[in-house]
Amino acid sequence: MPKQMDSAKWRTTSSQFGYYKLEKREVAGYASIDFAMNLVFQCIALYISYFYTDIFGIKPGHVAILFLVSRFWDAINDPIMGTIIERLSPKRGKYWPYIMWGALPFGVAAIMTYTTPNFSYGWKLVWAAISYNLLNMLYTFIIQPYISAASLMTNDQHERTRLQSTRMMLAQTGGVVCAVMLPGLSGFFTRYMSLQKGYMLTTAIMATIMFVILIWGSHQILEKIPPQPINPRDKANAKDVFRIWFTMKPVFIMFVLFLGVYSLSQIQSTMGAYYIKYFAQREDLISVFSMLMMLPSVFGVPCVPALARKFKKRGTVFIGLIIAAFGAAMLYLMPSNAIAGMMISRSITSFGYGILMGILWSIITDPVEYIDWKSGKRYTAICMTIIGLGIKFGMVIGGTLPNAVLEKVGYIANQTQNVQVIAAIRNLTSLLPLCVVLVTIVIFGLFYNLDEEKIIRIQKDIAIRNNPTA
Repeated sequence: MPKQMDSAKWRTTSSQFGYYKLEKREVAGYASIDFAMNLVFQCIALYISYFYTDIFGIKPGHVAILFLVSRFWDAINDPIMGTIIERLSPKRGKYWPYIMWGALPFGVAAIMTYTTPNFSYGWKLVWAAISYNLLNMLYTFIIQPYISAASLMTNDQHERTRLQSTRMMLAQTGGVVCAVMLPGLSGFFTRYMSLQKGYMLTTAIMATIMFVILIWGSHQILEKIPPQPINPRDKANAKDVFRIWFTMKPVFIMFVLFLGVYSLSQIQSTMGAYYIKYFAQREDLISVFSMLMMLPSVFGVPCVPALARKFKKRGTVFIGLIIAAFGAAMLYLMPSNAIAGMMISRSITSFGYGILMGILWSIITDPVEYIDWKSGKRYTAICMTIIGLGIKFGMVIGGTLPNAVLEKVGYIANQTQNVQVIAAIRNLTSLLPLCVVLVTIVIFGLFYNLDEEKIIRIQKDIAIRNNPTA
């Protein structure tokens, strides 16, 4: 009997439909997938801009264009992927098989992205565009079904928070490993090969580890809640994507929240290496500074269940945003020789970011319940796709904008930078994320109104609607 149908040992937490207790193996398997994904994804988030400009030799302006074009493609590709997932129902499970199927191609694409073939400049741009976009497409192929699978594991809000908190703690841990290993191990390999080949070999090692974990972790996911039957005459289509995005307010506000939080992360990830190399004049601390964007967040995530119980999910989001904003403001005040202050500021932002990672992924399924309640259709993958575009568009603010500014002020890789470039690096690393967070606080505070009590009422209404005789 398929594992999704083997329900003899499933434990419930309530008589309400879908309220299942998640076993330790389920939580560990599900959470390990994000650890593995971040071994590769954080290579892109933390270092890809620096890699392209200072190692691969691409001009910042061209990197900015590459990132911008990629995000436009994401706006087309991601909704298509979400719609395909909703239209299909694989026999082995609704969502988890995609993780297994995508593991090997995603690892290969990661190695390609950090490979530096000896091409002419024009062909370097072509290689970068193909490998980078292929990696992002395969990331979408895995991550959309992955985050959607949680909605079929349990409806219990506390169990979902436990699941997502564990997941994000391991995800941030994967980011720490990446932050240390990619520059550190690549530098070690320069004893035997070029730095470019060192980056490729390090990425290959992490991609191999990722592949093994994804295969194991995907087989631990139990989709206990039956997915909504697919009506062959009323399958999901492009109209549903636009209708959900523009008429379901909680979905759009959640997209904005993800856009703000991941812009914060991406800006600091993109600019971190430049900041510590050129503003602080401490290139030897790049890996340490990058690590501090991830390590304190590991300790922020476990605080989420307690914070959510006391301040509810919405209040916990505000706590994370305020702490992150304080760290960014503090970093702006640091002079170029205040290395300790820089590290502390970075750590404060990271801790707030960890709280946000824990709580955002706990509430991401709430708009799914709202859509089902309003429309009678679940459309989990489409909802996750729209919200997930906030992550991708965050790369525009966090990747394209900084590179465009660096190009404008005259940045030249591996050279002494002029006063305008140094000022731009400082402002992009601190003031830009601060502004992003403040705008996010205002929008989320004014317009998001799904709380725990309302979600429980919505779930009861859905259960009554779907089972009127129960």
